Amino acid sequence: MRMTARRLAMALLAAALLLADGAWSAHSTAPDTQERVALENDTVKVGYLVYPPGASSGIHVNPDPEIGIVVEGELTFVTRHGKQVYKAGSVIYLESGSGHIALNESGRPVKFWALNLKKCD
Repeated sequence: MRMTARRLAMALLAAALLLADGAWSAHSTAPDTQERVALENDTVKVGYLVYPPGASSGIHVNPDPEIGIVVEGELTFVTRHGKQVYKAGSVIYLESGSGHIALNESGRPVKFWALNLKKCD
């Protein structure tokens, strides 16, 4: 399959957005999004997040590995590997530097834990 100039430009734009060097970084683009930091120190940040319907993390890159645990609802993740919906009980692992966006595309709130594993000396 031959890639047209338009497809190539779209692919490069998508890659730039997903692999941006932290230029887009937030865990709340919707006003009702809640985040409670349960623990933060030199080695880990543990947050409990609630995304209302339609909420999004915005496209961002975490410098360290991240583990997500969906407690309630459905969380949609978009990465360079595609789009995946995670239901309650699912665990998500993202390697260091993985560009992604987390979305609530459902009609109910989604609740999840986000564990950012900071680098240790």
